[in-house]
Amino acid sequence: MFSSPRRWFVSFGVALAFCAATASNAAPGDLDAAGFGSGLGKVMTPIGSSYDNANAVALQPDGKIVVAGVCYNGANDDFCLARYLPTGALDTSFNGIGKVFTPIGSSGDRATAVGLQRDGKIVVAGSCFNGTNYGFCLARYLPSGALDTSFNATGTVSTPIGSNDDYATAIALQPDGKIVVTGSCFNGTNYGFCLARFQPGGALDTSFNATGTVITPIGPSGTYAVALQPDGKIVAAGACLGSADSDFCLARFQSNGALDPSFNGTGTIITPIGSNTDVANAVALQPDGKIVVAGYCVNGTTDEFCLARFLPSGALDTSFNTTGTVITSVGSSFDVATDVALQPDGKIVVAGYCSNGGNNDFCLARFLPSGALDTSFNATGKVITPIGSSNDYANAVARQPDGKIVVAGYCHNGTDFDFCLARYEGGPFDARNCSMDIDGDGLVLATTDSLVHARVALGITGPAVIGGITFAPHATRNTWPLIRDYLVTQCGMSLVP
Repeated sequence: MFSSPRRWFVSFGVALAFCAATASNAAPGDLDAAGFGSGLGKVMTPIGSSYDNANAVALQPDGKIVVAGVCYNGANDDFCLARYLPTGALDTSFNGIGKVFTPIGSSGDRATAVGLQRDGKIVVAGSCFNGTNYGFCLARYLPSGALDTSFNATGTVSTPIGSNDDYATAIALQPDGKIVVTGSCFNGTNYGFCLARFQPGGALDTSFNATGTVITPIGPSGTYAVALQPDGKIVAAGACLGSADSDFCLARFQSNGALDPSFNGTGTIITPIGSNTDVANAVALQPDGKIVVAGYCVNGTTDEFCLARFLPSGALDTSFNTTGTVITSVGSSFDVATDVALQPDGKIVVAGYCSNGGNNDFCLARFLPSGALDTSFNATGKVITPIGSSNDYANAVARQPDGKIVVAGYCHNGTDFDFCLARYEGGPFDARNCSMDIDGDGLVLATTDSLVHARVALGITGPAVIGGITFAPHATRNTWPLIRDYLVTQCGMSLVP
């Protein structure tokens, strides 16, 4: 079901606008050269005086792209952000120049995650050095790029979690405005999964484990990704030491911070994927509650993309590649998956960086819901893209409502690193074949197409959408599954099965 009728109308309007646009010969997996980056489909942007590392990306409802990371200010590292127009140009309405620096600790401030509030404010999380060790830290910005002083009076907050260094890696924003941050924290013996939840004003939320923080030992471990279930439960994913090497591991927490025993009986699970080291870097939740985890696995001497899909119970989903796991070689030897995005049609987009034989480039792979590579995407299901002069590292991916895929990271400019982005065609239809002829009979009629349109816009789903409608004998879409799939794959809608 759509989150709101208004969102459906906006998305449908965007889809129709694409139909009216000049047809493009670009195929799924191609760079969006026609619309992004002045004919290149990619951009590189210097932010600070030398090394600029982009670690996270978020898409605003108006199509603008927010990128967060760490930049060198000439003496040490600060949080830094850039906001881009849908064309790939810097948005000069953001801090006057399209980018902003924010010092938080005494040095070594590293932004690793970004989230967008419903009111347009931007929340960035990472780690900051307080003169002795690292702690979790956050900054919240107004849409203008200025710090939001309603957040902890300064716009920033720094919080120690464990007994030593704490490294925040991921963020999730709850519908009630609370902010969940996950990472790796030292518990006095080793590192474990850790979470902190903040009130909208920046204070720790003491309804969460009584302190606002929780550290969960799953052996020596670290969490690198987080996702929120609709029921308020929190899923964290990362790497945990197994019998010899690290494996994928997950933990699911109840909304009060306690481990959820309905998940694998203990609230945690450790899953070996490859023959050696396995590290989960990203997690996403399907509408049916299944959990998709992506990262890299070492098989012999090579690193490869690897995925696992879990049932809501924590068991591996054997309908996914028959084993619940997939290992895929993308480049020549060194493939590291860093982020994952789910399409409305169930396809899984995984982004990262891969070796081209000499250095690293941006790379993507797209999988069918079955776990097989999607050969409609660049004919092979995978693509490698050089951006800078040598090493390029893709750290984040996001899917636009029109199906296009935005990837952000940092790329070598010949001397040091800059923020860089690439945008790819999504397809296979990319909203270009969408029309008001929903039933496919060649006509747009009030008694069929417009009625279906109105019902879906009102939030109706399932067979009730077509109840009482008489379709023409030659209509190509006359059942709810056919209509749903059309709206999802060709119009870019987000619909539950």
